[in-house]
Amino acid sequence: MTTMKQIILFFSITLMMSPFYAQKVKQHEVDTEISKVTVYLSGAEVSRDYTVQLQAGLNELRFTNISANTDSRSIQFEMDDPADLLSITMERDFLKTQNGSTRIQSVRDSIEMLQEKNQGIQDEINALQTEKQVLNTNQKIGGDNVSLTVEQIRSTATFYRERSLAINTSISQKEREKRTVNQSINRLQQQLNEFNFKENSKNNVIVVLVEKSAAGSLKGSLKYNVSNTGWAPSYDLIAPDISGEIELKYKAKVFNNTGNDWKNVEISLSTGDPNLSASVPELSPWKLNYSTVRYARNRGSGKNYNYAVPQQQSRQAPAMEQGLDGQGRIQNIHTGNISGVNNAPEMRTIEVSELSTEFDIERKYSIPSDAKPYIVEITEYDLTGDFSHVSVPKLDKDAFLLAKITGWEKLDLVPGPSNVYFNQTYVGESYINTRNVEDTLGLSFGRDDKILVTRKRVEEFSNKSVIGNSKKDTYAYEIIVKNNRSRDIEMELFDQIPISTDSDIDVSVNETSDATYDESTGELVWKVKLKPGEAKKYTISFTIKYPKEKKIQVKKYRSVSAPSF
Repeated sequence: MTTMKQIILFFSITLMMSPFYAQKVKQHEVDTEISKVTVYLSGAEVSRDYTVQLQAGLNELRFTNISANTDSRSIQFEMDDPADLLSITMERDFLKTQNGSTRIQSVRDSIEMLQEKNQGIQDEINALQTEKQVLNTNQKIGGDNVSLTVEQIRSTATFYRERSLAINTSISQKEREKRTVNQSINRLQQQLNEFNFKENSKNNVIVVLVEKSAAGSLKGSLKYNVSNTGWAPSYDLIAPDISGEIELKYKAKVFNNTGNDWKNVEISLSTGDPNLSASVPELSPWKLNYSTVRYARNRGSGKNYNYAVPQQQSRQAPAMEQGLDGQGRIQNIHTGNISGVNNAPEMRTIEVSELSTEFDIERKYSIPSDAKPYIVEITEYDLTGDFSHVSVPKLDKDAFLLAKITGWEKLDLVPGPSNVYFNQTYVGESYINTRNVEDTLGLSFGRDDKILVTRKRVEEFSNKSVIGNSKKDTYAYEIIVKNNRSRDIEMELFDQIPISTDSDIDVSVNETSDATYDESTGELVWKVKLKPGEAKKYTISFTIKYPKEKKIQVKKYRSVSAPSF
């Protein structure tokens, strides 16, 4: 039973709250443009600047065209003028999606008109099919006791043939018209799907309730986090020659699939996490161990350097200088062409530094919401590299140019692909791995056609003989290296002596031209220094002794694919 005290308390609260509810809330639809975007590796923070005239009292600000990928927990509403912020909520504008834009309605009307036309064509086909059926069921000429003349039979047959042909021709024509109309409907439906996706992807509304003591303007910014966007690093490593000067162009491929186009906005790129916790971070034990990353052995100063070898991705190299106007679309070589209304790039896991880095881009960019990557210039660095050459003429007649680049670990780089250029020529695509524990980045700049290397067998010093129960085969090879560059070069030259794996086979070394010889592997290494235009010659000679009734194969072969006719 309700007591008098409870009734009095209820009316007291009602009277206290009635002035608040009696106030008229003025609604303001605020259509803002995006002014700044901080793009993370996955996700982004979007900023919108606003200016709105408010009345005294309660005002509801409705910020429209907000991405459907917005995280409602991340909304920040900042005010430059005095006012009381009462609440922030986010809702979907289903009426906007249902009504659509003028373009959507126009496409819908066109589809409806074509569907009516399609139905009319189908009705005509049905009528012709009925006539054809009636014609087929009444093909009997005259009765059983009726005798027809030849002329009557010919005339009747001609009628059936001509009418059947006319019906079939009309049906075929109507079927073609129907296919044409269906193709138009399908194209319009695809366009409608794209329009609907774009409308649905930005039908959120952020509703802000503020109270202002006096009428006047309110300025500030609205910030929130969105998904379906991100950036990936892209590099250009450019070496004009072997002087040691290397230019590193640091760029980013930014994609936007949020539903909102970014038109001439300020962009920052960050390696941070937009979903960071508000809790104070705690340190965990920092344990050191030996790197478990295994690199394939590569040639270089007798050590196992990790040289990233560029891989040719296509016959057409990317341009070294691109017109970066915010509309420079490119193809993602890892995922292929990116197209469609909701076809975002594949995501991959990379490891970056614990301390996040942010790059403020100097110029503004326009990046539409089409899920396609756009190039954004970050910065450029001048690096120093030590160039050297390596050649293994037994396997390949060319000399390879290698560079050990220093200073890269201080540049806050993110693991990613790099286009490699040497002497204005595209070498291929390599990969910069920032987890490399060394302070030197090894990179191959491909083949150097200015260094000539030849290896041939010297017949006059090669012979085969039989002595008693043994055969003796002597082989001699001559290697010539020539420097056609205008500066001194250093090169490591590799060859080998065969190793016996059978006690009946004996290998003796006759000549190595003072090469460093590893008896366990048979490897020969020469440290070659050549002045401009200088050439040097090296000789290899060895003898193989084995039982005369046996055969050995000295020459090595490789498997290749060839046509078979």
